[in-house]
Amino acid sequence: MLKIGVAQTDITPQRSVWLTGYGNRDHRSQGVYQALRAGALFLQGDQDAALILTADLIGYSSAFAAAARQEIALATGLHPGQIVLTATHTHCAPFFTPWIMPGQLEPEYAALVQDQLVSLATQAYAGVVPGSLLFARGHSAFGVNRRLPDGQGGVRFAPNPEGAIDRDLDTLWCADSAGRLLASLTFYGCHPTSRGGYLIGGDYPGYLCRALEEETSAPAFFATGCAGDVRPWFKSPEGGFATPDLAQLEAAGHTIAEEVLCARPQAVPVEAAKLRLAGATHLLPYTDLPSRERLTAIAGDPANPLHQQWARTMLALAAHGPLPTACPQEVQVLQLNPDLRLIFLGGEVLSAIGLHLKAALQPSTTVVAAYSNGLIGYVPSQDTYDLGGYEVNGSHYYFLRPAPFAKDVEALIAAQTTALIRTLVLT
Repeated sequence: MLKIGVAQTDITPQRSVWLTGYGNRDHRSQGVYQALRAGALFLQGDQDAALILTADLIGYSSAFAAAARQEIALATGLHPGQIVLTATHTHCAPFFTPWIMPGQLEPEYAALVQDQLVSLATQAYAGVVPGSLLFARGHSAFGVNRRLPDGQGGVRFAPNPEGAIDRDLDTLWCADSAGRLLASLTFYGCHPTSRGGYLIGGDYPGYLCRALEEETSAPAFFATGCAGDVRPWFKSPEGGFATPDLAQLEAAGHTIAEEVLCARPQAVPVEAAKLRLAGATHLLPYTDLPSRERLTAIAGDPANPLHQQWARTMLALAAHGPLPTACPQEVQVLQLNPDLRLIFLGGEVLSAIGLHLKAALQPSTTVVAAYSNGLIGYVPSQDTYDLGGYEVNGSHYYFLRPAPFAKDVEALIAAQTTALIRTLVLT
């Protein structure tokens, strides 16, 4: 028998804070356009369980994720490996875990988030009722690939309608034994980077979830898919990217909610009593580690203060020994049944990797979420390396990585995911 527990709470900071996600901010937040929220969905099967936590945050450092999961495990009796931390990746949320960003970390907010996640977990764990799942796959036209070849062997930040993007709009509908809706969990792969500035908010996922709640009277949760190279496309007069006003952003959220609801009548029952969850941490190798001379030169150059901060951090790390040659990435596979599985990947994973996994794992239906557990950096797909660009070799500074990832990381992720699924099949 499947049992389901649900909880939801507000995680909006109660004072002005530094925000994260953009390198051009120079002061703290100046208000709230939308409350930030977190949610918990607990699925208890006959032999295994999975606790999925969602939050309107940019993501978690690996250290924060590990500490939070340990506290949740102590509070619930679950194994840390049965806990999944996901984030919507809104860029209008507090700066609470260490990356190279302007401003200061908000340790009080970090403590609040951890406490709220533990509280949500215990509420969902304690509030389980017999239930059932349905799964619906719709599609959305929202978003566009943001890597446009420049015709000179490189790439520029501009809309590329021909670029890779996963249009699947997937939703788990959770009901009690009487068929009453308990919650929904929607997955879609588009960066929540519609807005910047100094107002706190959850971007399009926040409006999407509120629109679903208005229609269903049940908590609606969201997890972002493989969206490292996909962003909202509110068109400028020239056809590029524009910043929407709040009415436009809310309308976009409502449109996606309508697409979710249009797919709901075709939702299929999911027999999930025998669900299984498996996870593993593997290594993604770096390439072209910087020399001490290069780090010293960047550390002494005030032209880019954020790169300067990165170089000084790397020099401090190198003072204790060689720089690391690889980065741990966690992969989790929640197999609801042999025909439907959810995959959770650490990092800002590019869309082609999610599409690769979905194709490789057919005929089973696969849903892929990124931004899970540890936001380790951009994880580029193999096809992006020839053109380079921010996601490939320009973003590692901000995630405190010593170098970009090597070209074979997509193949490594596919191999690790396949190996996990094989263990679920054999056990």
